[in-house]
Order: sequence, then structure tokens, then C-alpha cells
Amino acid sequence: MGKFGGVSDRGSNFVNLRDHMNFRAINHSRSPTGNTSASKSIVLLLQGPVGPFFNTLARALAAGGYDTLKVNFNGGDWLFSHGKGAVNFCGTTDAWANWLTAFIKRDAPLVIVLFGDCRPYHRTAIDVAKQLGVPVLCFEEGYARPHFISCEWGGNNARSPLRIDAPPAGDAETPLEPAEMMRGNLFRSMAMEGIAYYVVKALGAPFFFGNEHHRNRAILSEVILWTRNFYRKLRYYPRNNNLTVDLIENQEGRYFVVALQVHDDQQLLSHGRGWTMERLITETIRSFARRADPAHQLVFKIHPMDRGHKSYRPFVKQLAMLCKCEDRVQVLDDGSIGLLIRHSLGLITVNSTSGLLALNHGKPLLALGDTFYGAEGLASLPRNDALSAAAIDDFWQNPIAPQKERVQQFVRHMYRQSLINGSFYLRTYIEDTAERVVQRIRAQLPSAAGAKTVAFLHPDNITLLEQPDFGGRSGT
Repeated sequence: MGKFGGVSDRGSNFVNLRDHMNFRAINHSRSPTGNTSASKSIVLLLQGPVGPFFNTLARALAAGGYDTLKVNFNGGDWLFSHGKGAVNFCGTTDAWANWLTAFIKRDAPLVIVLFGDCRPYHRTAIDVAKQLGVPVLCFEEGYARPHFISCEWGGNNARSPLRIDAPPAGDAETPLEPAEMMRGNLFRSMAMEGIAYYVVKALGAPFFFGNEHHRNRAILSEVILWTRNFYRKLRYYPRNNNLTVDLIENQEGRYFVVALQVHDDQQLLSHGRGWTMERLITETIRSFARRADPAHQLVFKIHPMDRGHKSYRPFVKQLAMLCKCEDRVQVLDDGSIGLLIRHSLGLITVNSTSGLLALNHGKPLLALGDTFYGAEGLASLPRNDALSAAAIDDFWQNPIAPQKERVQQFVRHMYRQSLINGSFYLRTYIEDTAERVVQRIRAQLPSAAGAKTVAFLHPDNITLLEQPDFGGRSGT
């Protein structure tokens, strides 16, 4: 393996920053008509979801007449995308910004595509692209999983265009296209791809020395923690199942749900206003013990991807005992959170996409962090962190249901603008999903040049930034 980014170049698949080597010198693929790649538009692919989706997307783009360059930032990336049309980066985010700036000015990529807008190298890429007028298409786990993926221009979640784009007039009357249901074991597929990714990431670490990663997890501990995840799934299955049945059949309309998130999820870390899951548990239990109706219960739903990495169950139980409400506080780490929310009094979260489930079921929703659904008529959202405690206290006594018409407008707009029917992980559907992404790029790219993006100067202020026009880019 070799490297690029100011570090020694050891192989033909690696670009040295000081050479500012352009894409057309790397990729010698030809179009179906025999034309060289110099005649085609370039799509720059950064990190994708774990698994082969970005490799499949690259093939779909090539079939659609585009050239692609895939940049790998660790061995896990390399596992699923290597060979012709792929390069490996090793260096700091500053070195990455310099290389990307030079690449954009020389090769003028049509669009940059990435998964996860909060990852260190992706944040840098979005900033550089914004300055140079290159649109960025951002993927994220679907807001409406498991049948959809999120695909948005400029950012996801708290940076989603949904925060600033009002639904167009007449949108409510236009029927949505029928969606294909994704059938298969999504959790198993994600877990298997994730294990392979992190194993090769660890093995390839010497070749990507100094690179940052959005999750610093040692491979041995990952193996142990994921083993513990599967063990806990099996161990607590009867308890989870029995408790869920009891809540739905015997406690309907008499419990609140708190949705916990993956503790090192970048949306939580970047847009959670400083909230951690430990703090969320502590604040909600203390408030619930003081303010909630004694006949009501509080149910914590642990994220299944975090079940092995964190031991929230004993923490919740111990704190509930200290607050003298242990008989009214429950914990689940498996099962359908949508079903749980449907029969509840309401949902509290920091900025989990499970908030959409509360909106769909017409349930009161309190979001404590910055999120794309935190608008008037949808969710209760404290203006600042100092008001969070009061908002939680008030939620038990006065949960406000979302406005039905406002929810319908928002959800329909979200499905049209931000979601694509498909899956990143289920092999049966990956090719069709990639084709739909290519169609989205082809259909929406011209309008993306003038799209507005969300820039956070303060948690309570949203500033709209106009992306520069394509005419400001250099290169051909």
C-alpha cells in the first residue's frame, strides 16, 4: 500500500499531495462509446456506509456516463473500494483540505457524495466544496427505516434542507409513488458488514497512520462488545418481549418513552447541545420522579447498536431506586420502538430519527437537541439548554400533540425531497438503490447549485448560506 496527503507515495493507487495529480491521470476507464474519461463528468465519492454500496454506486454512475473517484481514509474503506478509480488518503484534515482544494480547481468534479456529514474529513470536504461551488450529496441512515435511505443536498439531520425548505403549494394533493418494502434481516447485514469493516480498518491502520476516524474503537474491544451485544439480545429477549406486550395491552396511554441513541453517534455529538445518554437518563428520571403522574410509567428504549457498548440497564435501575420510582421505570433494548411509541403518551429524545415515529403516530414529542423536525407545530424544542429542565418537567404534565396537517405536509415533503426507497445493506436491493441515487443526481443536480445550506453559529440561530454559482468554478 502507498499513501497520499503529504506522506510518502509507495504505490500506483496513491496520490501524493505535492504533485496535485489530477483524476484523469489516475483513472483510465473508458466509456461504452470508447471515449476517454476526460470527456465525462467526475463524481467524487468519499466514505460510504459500511459494505459494498459505494462500490455498487460507482458502477451505476459509470453506466450512466459519469467517471468516479473513490477516496479511502482507512482499511475498512479500502476493503469495499479499491483498484482502478480509488485512491487512499493518509494525512491530517488540513492536508486533506489542501489536496481537495487543488483537486477541485483542476478537475472540477460535478458533485461530491458522502455518508455522514459530521465525520471529520467530511466536514472539511463540505466546507471546501461550499467555498468552491461544488454541490455535496449527503447520505445517512434513513429517516424512515428500513425501507428508505436519506439522501440530501448539503447535509442531513440538523443540517438537513428540511429545516429551511417549506413544502411547496399543492404538495399535499400529489400522491406519493408506491414504495418497495425492504425484506431481510437488516441488523444482521449491518453487523456482518460492520465487523468486516472494523477488522480490516484495524489491520490497515499502519498504512493510514495519523488519520482521524469518527469512532475510535479498538478491534479487540469491538469484537468483545459486539459479542456482548448478541448475548444481551438473546438473554433479554423473553423479558423484552413480555414487557412490550404488557405495556401495549395493559398500560396503553399510561407511559412515556425515552429514546436513547448510540453514545458516539456524530449527530448526537455535533448537534446534541452537549447532551449525553447518561445525562438524558439522569435528568428524565429525576424530573419524572418529581413531576409525573404517579400512575404513569417511564420506558427507556436502548438503541440496539449500542446494546453491547453501554450498560444502561443497571444505571437506569440504580438511579430509579435512588429517586424512589423503580417500580415505574422500565428498560427495553430490543423490539419495535414504533409500536412502543404508538401506544405511549409521548416521546423524549435528543435528536433521534425516532422522533418521526412520534409525529407519524400523532404523539407529543420533546426534542432536546438540534434536529430537522424541530419546527413549530411538530415538536417541543427548548430554545436553549438552560430551559431544558423546565421543558422536561412540563412535558409530563402538558404534552402537546403535533398538528396533524403540519405533520402531513412535513412528512410528504420529506419523502419527496430527502428519502430514496432502498437499502444500503440488504444485498438484494443495493443495485436498485444505487440506480435510484443516480436518477436523483441527474434530476436534481442543476437546482443544487443554488441550494441553501444550514450553518450553525449558535444552537438557537440558523444562518442561511447561498452556495456559489457553478460559474465560479475553475477547470473544465
